[in-house]
Amino acid sequence: MIELGDGLTLQIHGGEGYRMVMRGNTNICIDNRREVAFNQMCREQAGDVKGKTVAWIGGGLCIGPRLFDGAVQTVYEILPALKQFCPEGVKFIPGDWRDTISGKYDIVIFDLGGEVPRETLAEFLAPGGVILPKED
Repeated sequence: MIELGDGLTLQIHGGEGYRMVMRGNTNICIDNRREVAFNQMCREQAGDVKGKTVAWIGGGLCIGPRLFDGAVQTVYEILPALKQFCPEGVKFIPGDWRDTISGKYDIVIFDLGGEVPRETLAEFLAPGGVILPKED
């Protein structure tokens, strides 16, 4: 177990070996097979990302940004302690995305689960931009 700050710890799942960020007994984010599959699906749907702008709503362990090499990326993450997982060259903005998001993006990836606030996110899409939700 590694202390990350802000009451968070990084742990390794005993059976499957994936990483988990925990606050006490609450799982904050993971990099299990399901999470990796979601990020791979986003990368496939995005097509050629070279030079495209990408906003990640929820960065977690930043699996997705590692797959979007060549894109201009911004991660909006509520937990500042998770910045250490953000790849070099990717902008990390701590805080609630609803208070911090700005600009226009070719791709907005909503990595929080639950209901996707499409109307709100649409305000931040460049012409022809797309929203890729974790769950609809």
